[in-house]
Amino acid sequence: MSAIPVASHRFRELLGADASRVFRISFRDGNVFRLRSFSVVDPSIYSIPDQWTAEVIERISGGRVFHSGSGIDFVESDVIEIFDETLGAKVYVA
Repeated sequence: MSAIPVASHRFRELLGADASRVFRISFRDGNVFRLRSFSVVDPSIYSIPDQWTAEVIERISGGRVFHSGSGIDFVESDVIEIFDETLGAKVYVA
């Protein structure tokens, strides 16, 4: 039996505050998406301690194709920048 990882979710207050809030998130692999409706993924499901799911509004760039309205899963360690479109400001840079 493997141990369940402890969830870090350092973006919980930022991404979990308002489901309608839109963030432009840049990932290490070069993909950039406009996302909203963030939820943490229970770490006991996939044994990933910092995983999120969100709704895709738009793909800005990169090779991964997700259509508007589809869901996307990602881990915090892959995020290199978060731009809050409500504030018009970067709120996180790795």
